[in-house]
This record gives sequence, structure tokens and C-alpha cells, in this order.
Amino acid sequence: MTHETKASLLARGAALMARFCTANALEVPQLTIVKREGWSFDACAYYRPVEVTICVEKCAAIGVAGMAWSFPGHSTDRTPYGVIAHELGHHADWSRSERKGRYYGDFSIAMRARCAEAPLTSYCPNDAEWFAEMFRLFVTNPDLLHQLRPRTFRDLLGMGFVPVFNDPWYARLAGAPERTVQSIINKLTTKRH
Repeated sequence: MTHETKASLLARGAALMARFCTANALEVPQLTIVKREGWSFDACAYYRPVEVTICVEKCAAIGVAGMAWSFPGHSTDRTPYGVIAHELGHHADWSRSERKGRYYGDFSIAMRARCAEAPLTSYCPNDAEWFAEMFRLFVTNPDLLHQLRPRTFRDLLGMGFVPVFNDPWYARLAGAPERTVQSIINKLTTKRH
């Protein structure tokens, strides 16, 4: 999988979004792709009801060295595959909320307060992003979310969300660089001690 292109990661991410929405009775958001020359944001994607807009060129490639850690189904995933799942988290939040903002709602705020678990990644400027990162992993590697953030995983199940994968976390990371898998093993070992 380390040879996957951003285009193939985009296609897999779009297919997963449709599959997840169908399994969870969510409207499938429209996916709009914008070329880099027409993109005026720092972020590589954003959600607005009911649309995910993404600049694939600004997304990460699969990380194999240095500080690049992104991999589909990993706790860190800024590839198009993970970015689409993250934006799907905003869609789920917005869809399940009573009070709604531009791309978020009160659903994520209440869930974070209930679960009270640490952010999954460093990208967590607010409750909506905390939720979107948790939801990304629930969509792409639910067993890994269960291992890393069990209260959030159980709460998502309790709120009626159904994962589309039921294999062990390491199966979702098949083909990942050894260092990627080892980083999860390290997190799980540290968490247990």
C-alpha cells in the first residue's frame, strides 16, 4: 500500500464514505475536488452541509520517513483517504445536531464532554475537530479507536453508529511501513502502563 497514489487514496476514501453512509442511514455528502491553483485555504479540505470539498494535492502522501506518519487507518492520516473520513465526521456531527454551526453542531460538544478522552491527534482546536478525528478512526479502523479511545468508541456505538470494518486494527494497517505499526504498538503499550 505504500505505493498508493493520492488519486487512488481519494477513490478509496470516496467509496468508504459512501459505504459508511449507506450502512448508517446518512445522506452521502457530495464530494467536490478543487485543484491547487483554485484553492485559497491552508487546510486541505472542508465540510459544508452536505458537501466535502477537498484539494487532493494539499493532502499528505503515505508517510514512510522522517516526520511523515500518515497512513490509511493509522491514528495519523492526512492522506485523501483519512481526510475524507475526517470530513465525514463533520457531516455526522452536523447531521446529528440540533443546534448547528457552519460545519459542526452540539452533537460533538456533548460527546466530548461525556467521553472526556484526550484528543487522538494534535489537530484539535475545538470540539468539532476532536470529534472529526475520533470519527475518522471509527470509520477507517474502528478496532484501533476501540483500543486507543474506548469510551469514545463505545459512545459512538451507543449513539447508533455501525462500523463497516470488524477486523483487528493491525489488519487495517496491512502494507504499512514497519515504523507505522510499531508506533501503534508503542501507544498501546504506553497506554496499558
